[in-house]
Amino acid sequence: MNNETMILTGEGYALTITTEAKIQKAKLLDVARAVCHVRSNDESADAAFHMRSLAQMRIAVDKSRKEIKEPVLRIGKLIDQTARNFLAEIEDEEERIRGLIGDHAEHVAELARQREIEERKAFEAARNARLALDAAQSASDASGSISAVIATMKAKEANNEALAAKLDASSELASTKIAQGVRFVWDFKVTSIKDLMEYAPDLVEITPRRREILAWLKGLEENEDRDAAAIASQFGILAFKIPSISTR
Repeated sequence: MNNETMILTGEGYALTITTEAKIQKAKLLDVARAVCHVRSNDESADAAFHMRSLAQMRIAVDKSRKEIKEPVLRIGKLIDQTARNFLAEIEDEEERIRGLIGDHAEHVAELARQREIEERKAFEAARNARLALDAAQSASDASGSISAVIATMKAKEANNEALAAKLDASSELASTKIAQGVRFVWDFKVTSIKDLMEYAPDLVEITPRRREILAWLKGLEENEDRDAAAIASQFGILAFKIPSISTR
């Protein structure tokens, strides 16, 4: 099959930065680099003015980026949806056949487990038959009675039958094979995240929800009779305030 199943028609995009924008950027950076320290409120106000000028250009460029990117995103979504629609039936059939192969593989695996059990039983029976034969042979050699000889003969017959059963069980197990291209890998579903956390915490990832925590701290602060930082510390959170500089 060739690699041109999907073809993007129409002209591509050539993205450039305007000369005016480059000149404005250079001017802003030249002025901004003159701000080397803030030692007074006046210097802070002056620095904030330059920071807002930088932010205005950043915001303008970001707005332009989003406007330019929007039709490209629409094309990307169209490409993805077209491919999904085209492949839907292919994927359904692929999954159906994978299910059939998987069902057969599981059946064969269960058959192999049962034959392993049968083989172990046959080996144990063969071992017991051999021990019984050795005991009967020793008794026959010691007594030489007819009954002992008969017991030895019966023990030999039982031993031969056990050996034959052992060979049959081993042959059946050896003939039970998983089809080519099929292998078994581990998978899992968590039935109790709490139990897993208690038994093996290193297998569980816990991530604090930053936005929700900040909203919670703000809510505590709005209730003036409560110390937000002190309350947060009781729950393993070191809460503190940092300066927030406006660029508007």
